[in-house]
Amino acid sequence: MKLAIILAATFAVAFGKFIPGPLGTPWVPEPRGDQWWVDRHNGFVQNSVNNPGGINVLFYGDSITEGWGGEGKPTFDQYYAPLGTANYGIGGDRTEHVWWRVQNGEVTENLNPKVCVLKIGTNNLGDNDDTSIATGVLFIVQDLRERLPNMKILLLGVLPRNNEELTRRTSNINDIIKNLDNGRTIRYLDMKNHFYRGGNDFVTELYTSDLLHLSAAGYRKWAEVMDPLFREMLG
Repeated sequence: MKLAIILAATFAVAFGKFIPGPLGTPWVPEPRGDQWWVDRHNGFVQNSVNNPGGINVLFYGDSITEGWGGEGKPTFDQYYAPLGTANYGIGGDRTEHVWWRVQNGEVTENLNPKVCVLKIGTNNLGDNDDTSIATGVLFIVQDLRERLPNMKILLLGVLPRNNEELTRRTSNINDIIKNLDNGRTIRYLDMKNHFYRGGNDFVTELYTSDLLHLSAAGYRKWAEVMDPLFREMLG
């Protein structure tokens, strides 16, 4: 089943198609209607158009990625800003929203980043099953590879969150998406064991009070765990 999902995603993206489904399906690209979201997206489009040579690294994701501009800003400024990193994280985004953004101007052919760090899927947990969420992630990865074949993708597993049951589901998703790692252009990194001890035992100092978003210490841990592989991919 896992291999079949990967092959289906690869085939569909290669031919510029996606598997049909209703709105709210993780693999059906969909914008959000909020004006602030549209404004954020348009800002990212303009950045990609006006500053292509200055973008050497892309960060894509939801509020946890967006948080590099908040709780994570000191660490971002130390590790990633000097590299020419564009943070295209938007709070509340699901896989279908990120894929829509990729398809609608944020990723242009004149971009030449070396690495894209992608972490997405946690916001789908309330409405979609684990396999569907993983499929949405796979489509994004394959589309990014089609659009920017010289860019390497560092795919991060969905982080543990809230309780044992939701964390079990994040592991289910990660067990599928990790199969995209080809050892070269796509690499997968699971940071679970650095944030979670098992059961309902989270490394709470790495989270804010909601056990979903990260504290400043959580972003430092993220950078610490990711940095060796990230630097290897950056070259």
